[in-house]
Amino acid sequence: MEIRSALRTELDNFIASRNAVINTITREFRGGTSARALANSVTQAFSRDQVVQYLGAVALHDSARSALKRAGLDAVADTRVTGIDAPREARLNIAVDPAETPDYADLPGRIRAALRDSHLTLALTHGFPTEEDTRITDDFIDEVLLDGEPVRIVKAKPAT
Repeated sequence: MEIRSALRTELDNFIASRNAVINTITREFRGGTSARALANSVTQAFSRDQVVQYLGAVALHDSARSALKRAGLDAVADTRVTGIDAPREARLNIAVDPAETPDYADLPGRIRAALRDSHLTLALTHGFPTEEDTRITDDFIDEVLLDGEPVRIVKAKPAT
């Protein structure tokens, strides 16, 4: 019993310290420290690629959050970062009740328009189950969003 209690205590301390490091990395990044510098400074705890990918997701999240706020859509869409562990994605989901929102079906288009100004768009989350013959179009992604599923926030590809 003594070992289990000591192990649980140490595990709790480890997780709390790990979360504190992640929160500090995020805060420093948002304060202007480069992703590369942060990745290099925490190589004993996380791989460089892991930190850079995570901070890329943080940047997408923050840009999307700002774009939604400017468009007055911050109350209808939630954004979040999945964390420093894979898949390290910035995600968005609709946060209003369809029954209480008369223009619910229009929300994906309004969200896309707001994100477009920040050169962002929406995509399926990694590992989202689809049929083999499913065409992944904006309309399909909008249906997923309207069904209450989260979608990824990604950089928009420039038109050529």
